[in-house]
Amino acid sequence: MVEEGPSYVLKMVALGDGAVGKTSCIMRYTENSFGESYKATIGTNIAVKNVEIELHPGELSRAQIVLWDLAGQPTYKDLRSRYMVGAAIAFIVYDVTRPPTFLNVADWYDNFITVSPDAVVILVANKVDREDRLVPQEAGEMFSRWRKIDYIETSAKTGENVEMMFTKCVEIAIRNEEDRLG
Repeated sequence: MVEEGPSYVLKMVALGDGAVGKTSCIMRYTENSFGESYKATIGTNIAVKNVEIELHPGELSRAQIVLWDLAGQPTYKDLRSRYMVGAAIAFIVYDVTRPPTFLNVADWYDNFITVSPDAVVILVANKVDREDRLVPQEAGEMFSRWRKIDYIETSAKTGENVEMMFTKCVEIAIRNEEDRLG
């Protein structure tokens, strides 16, 4: 018997300043692992995960998520915008212990929406397991209401809400695709 391929192939990009936890969220989601030491992403890394999503009761849809982990450093800005094109989903990550990473969220959002205006976007407050939090939850909630996007708090280190964040994004993107196709 030949196994059926995915019904959906979705490009998902990880956006945010350097060292906010984009790679760690992807590693937690795809490999259920976490690395304690920080290694900057050079350019881009790509990971793939095949998932089954129950959109309708008793009906599973197969999707292949192609995750583009884009470097957050300013020197990669031109390269990043080329890689954003065609993305169905973006998750914009900031570090709750570093307020400047939150202040840059609007720029990340604007740059992405310019090249992928119909994509699903979710704002991710990462490192919520840390005791030294400086960006309050209300700030992320306010931004998400302002831009009409979803918001979630995660810890790539503990795994808190990481799977839920990816699943939610994929479900929304597939529903949007179904609506678009009629």
